[in-house]
Amino acid sequence: MCIFCDIVNGKEKSYKIYENKKTLAFLDIFPISKGHILVIPKTHYENIYDIDEETLQEVFKTVKKITHILKEKMEINGVNLINSNTKIANQSVFHYHVHVIPRRERDNLNFIGEWWVKKIIKFNGVELDEIKNKLIK
Repeated sequence: MCIFCDIVNGKEKSYKIYENKKTLAFLDIFPISKGHILVIPKTHYENIYDIDEETLQEVFKTVKKITHILKEKMEINGVNLINSNTKIANQSVFHYHVHVIPRRERDNLNFIGEWWVKKIIKFNGVELDEIKNKLIK
């Protein structure tokens, strides 16, 4: 059972930002920055070791599109792209995905140590809808 496959198949709710035949981009429900987006292939691949090159290229084409949407609509100053592969590298959902993390001046994000656990921001559904609507209009 894969939560991301359930999102692709419409069995789980998501805040979709962009979609094409091969990829899907949606807001992370446990973001560390406002506008934090996950980009996934629609076909299940566990990690970088499993994904074929063509699909990986499609994922990164979508990542590039998402970074431009964030820069234009969310007025960010930069972006971190994070991809963890296997449990030892802190992969927690075993469906290949790339985190697109918007950065802003003085956001105080620190990518050292337990940054992921310590920096999670809680947004409710209304706030996530507002972010989604801003990004897709």
